[in-house]
Amino acid sequence: MKSSQFSENAQLLAFVLQPGADWLPEVIDALERTWGKIRHKGKLFAFDKTPYYTPEMGEGLYRGVISFEKTIPPETIAEEKERSNALELTMAMADNPEARRVNIDIGYMDLDKVVLPSYKRGPFKLYAGKGVWLDMLLTYAKGEFHPTAWAFEDFKRNPYQHDLQLIRERYKKAGSGKNSSNEAAVRL
Repeated sequence: MKSSQFSENAQLLAFVLQPGADWLPEVIDALERTWGKIRHKGKLFAFDKTPYYTPEMGEGLYRGVISFEKTIPPETIAEEKERSNALELTMAMADNPEARRVNIDIGYMDLDKVVLPSYKRGPFKLYAGKGVWLDMLLTYAKGEFHPTAWAFEDFKRNPYQHDLQLIRERYKKAGSGKNSSNEAAVRL
């Protein structure tokens, strides 16, 4: 059998950094126009352990996780990263197009891990092509998501645990991203 026959679609998700403790309707609308219907909209948590984004985006930032009904072949995540960057630019502040109003970390989840693509290389990232590096930030074992040693601070604290477990459960119930073409290929 070909190795591609064992591939299954992954759950498309996004970690969204935005101003304010409530989801901005225009952000939700833009996400749905770009990737389709949202399956799960998680709670927003204060992004206050690092000032990294403050010069660009200001104070009072919150981050939460969203999943979409859409699943993707994991090898296409570089294209989704391009779409997320383009969306950030369209939502940039009108008075300063270089300053993002929202940061969208698109990524995917399979039954074992959460992976985010990045345009920045790093010692624990794997090259995926098109200038994109893959960063496995969370692994799933014994009923929980566990941060990797190199994960960002908010992933180490992982306030997203409950939302990620709900997303994983829905993904699993929906067939874990398996699609009929993969299943048919395995039967041949």
